[in-house]
Amino acid sequence: MRKIFNILFPVIFIAVGIFVIVMGVNKMNSKKLYDASTTGVIVGIEREWTGTDSDGFDEYNYTVYVSYEVDGKKYENVEYPNYSSSMQKGDEVEILYQSANPEKIAEGNLTGNATIMIVLGVVFALIGV
Repeated sequence: MRKIFNILFPVIFIAVGIFVIVMGVNKMNSKKLYDASTTGVIVGIEREWTGTDSDGFDEYNYTVYVSYEVDGKKYENVEYPNYSSSMQKGDEVEILYQSANPEKIAEGNLTGNATIMIVLGVVFALIGV
């Protein structure tokens, strides 16, 4: 049993590390698609009950909607791809968008999040080694 653990433990950590690194690199590369930025305003946050966890606590999914303007055209109630518990209606958020299609948006901190993912992936992979 110990021999199986000694083999599986490193393999699992290395695999998870590589997976997280690849996800981070993909996120970093997606920044190239979103070649422009603007500031948007949160116009709504919807909360949807998804069930209860194993401890009996309610679980929710949150959907954030923003409005913003690009080249004089207003985009209203566009789904923002990120939620944080500190977000409130009326808050300003940085929005990255595709200049060819401004309705396609991403959160403003793609590079920071991607960097964190890559670092965590390296740490996991090194734990496995």
